[in-house]
This record gives sequence, structure tokens and C-alpha cells, in this order.
Amino acid sequence: MKKKQIAAMLMAGAMCMGMLAGCGNKDNTGSSDSNVFTVGVVGPLTGDAAIYGTNVVNAAQIAVDEINALGGDIQFELRYEDDVNDTEKAVNAYNVLKEWGMQISLGSVTSQPGISTSTLNYEDSIFALTPSASSQATTEGKDNVFQMCFM
Repeated sequence: MKKKQIAAMLMAGAMCMGMLAGCGNKDNTGSSDSNVFTVGVVGPLTGDAAIYGTNVVNAAQIAVDEINALGGDIQFELRYEDDVNDTEKAVNAYNVLKEWGMQISLGSVTSQPGISTSTLNYEDSIFALTPSASSQATTEGKDNVFQMCFM
């Protein structure tokens, strides 16, 4: 897929997430502005699968920058954590983002970490949209976790 297509998909997802942000964590410690939604990304930024995580982070940053540049009522704040494609590190990264005040999750980026963090997304009622985790277990039985890719 071309970079522009990925960026467009993530931007569309970000706009959808803005509408669904009411599902987010009410006890957030991120931005105090009620019109700023905090978006977290958990993915491999280092290690063998880093190409997946860095591409998602780059595309998400482009989407956030473009949306925020429009100057509308809704703005986004993006933060990302490296999970090195490791399940335990993904859970730790998710918890860091949750403590930061993540309301919307883009990730985990890869399937095995995605299974672990999607369970937490479901339990914490934090809307999640993974761009590339393809395992069915990522979304199974979780009405607030969605996939953008094939299964």
C-alpha cells in the first residue's frame, strides 16, 4: 500500500475515533482540554518488526498533524510506546499510555501483542482500532476493538 493510502486510512480512522471518543477513559490524565483527544499507539519501534510499528506511528503522526492544522474544535494528541513485538512489553506500554490518559488506541500493531492489549482495551472501555493486527482473537468478543486489515 502506498504511504498516502495508509495516511488516508489512518486519518479516516482518527476522525471516526473522534466521534467515538465518548467510549474513552473518563479518568484520563492527558490533556485537560475536553476538545483534545489522546491517542496512544503500541507497536514495535525497535527490533525485527519495527517496520510495522514505525510506519503506523509515522502515518498516525501525519494524520494528527493534518487534522490539528485544520484548527477545528476537535484536536488530537498522539503518544506512542515501543513493544518490540513482545506481549509483556506491549502490556507495559499499554499501561503507560493508559496512565497518560489514552482515550483512543491505535494498536497494538502486531497480532500477538494485539491479543493481550485488546483484552485490556475491552476491560478499560478504551476504543481500539488496530491497523495491522490480523488475528481473530484481537477482536473476538470485544465490541470496542476493531481491525482495519484482513483476518
